[in-house]
Amino acid sequence: MAVEHDWTALPDHILINIFSHLPLHDRCTAALACTTWSGCFDSPYLWRKFIFQFFKEEDARQLMCLTKHGSQLRDVNIVLNQKSQQNRENACTVLSSLARLEERRLQSISIQFTTENPLFFQGMEFLYGLAELFGPPDPQIQMLNTLYEVDLSGLSITLDDILFNLLAIHHNETLHSVNLQNSPLCCRVTPECILNLVQKCRKLTSLSMHYKSMSEGVLEEFAKKDRKPLKMLSLACRREEKYHKPISAASWEKLVDKLPNFQVKFFFDHTIERHRIATILHPHIPVIKLCMRTLTELHEEVAMTAEYYHETLEHFVITTKGTDRLQQALLNLVEISPRLKVLHCYCALDDNTISRVKELCPNLEKFTLKTTDEFNAMMPSLIGREARSVAQNQQIVY
Repeated sequence: MAVEHDWTALPDHILINIFSHLPLHDRCTAALACTTWSGCFDSPYLWRKFIFQFFKEEDARQLMCLTKHGSQLRDVNIVLNQKSQQNRENACTVLSSLARLEERRLQSISIQFTTENPLFFQGMEFLYGLAELFGPPDPQIQMLNTLYEVDLSGLSITLDDILFNLLAIHHNETLHSVNLQNSPLCCRVTPECILNLVQKCRKLTSLSMHYKSMSEGVLEEFAKKDRKPLKMLSLACRREEKYHKPISAASWEKLVDKLPNFQVKFFFDHTIERHRIATILHPHIPVIKLCMRTLTELHEEVAMTAEYYHETLEHFVITTKGTDRLQQALLNLVEISPRLKVLHCYCALDDNTISRVKELCPNLEKFTLKTTDEFNAMMPSLIGREARSVAQNQQIVY
């Protein structure tokens, strides 16, 4: 005999958890089912976290929830196709509305662009919106929370010191995590700005940034005892690092002595000059993730990775040329790296090398290992800008 289920009898906390996974339109539809579900729709717990998605004109309806539920929002993610002016205006309306709420509980904010920027787009409206959100609130606004986490890695516009100086002044008591490791044409965040941010935000435990904005003073500040210990430092290195003085091995060693449990991620993109890699990496750095996307021969760098980081490395990604020396260096790395869980190798490998890698590292959770035919099908022989575009579009994410 069939068993009938009374969905109205579900506890409120289960209904709220289900509603939290629904887009706004489906939430509204579900709320019309009965009085109980309508009550869950208005529960403050449901509106602690919300993802605003702007891809088409009708998505502007999501802005209505800011009026009724904005004061309950704590974790906000804005995702948009920035090619549309309407989408950009909607996203910036969210930022300004959050900044002007009579009661602000916001603790986490992130923005993610999903496509290429339109021609001559500078994104100034986003910089203004974020400056208002990060800056001093109106005296009539009740600040029940200040920001705990800020993630601008998906915001592909040029950032500058203003935003992070505002964070350092107005959110220093709670700020734990900052990610400004985005992909603009250039980085204008200065080392002095980052040092100021680290000095004022004593609870900062996770920082993702461009190597150009790093300084030895930042490492010295993280090593001080009167602050929460740093857990994660992520650094992205690009061509502009040629004008930046590398952090010395001695500075890294001092920080590791003070914080033996902190971890580091490094990303080298296709614009980096190959010889710079060896000047940036040092054996004292506790690297758990290393991505090198240089489209050049990397067998020496892979050998250096094995020598320096075989005890700590968990995630390794390369885009390079599949030479015999590269394959031998890769096998050596895999053999002596017991913590390696993720390996993405974007180059042609022979069958024996692929089999040997799987044999030496049976606990790989994710991997990309391609034969010559498979690699050629995945990444055709291209040159110049087109080749770099293909490399960037592979699943090599920060």
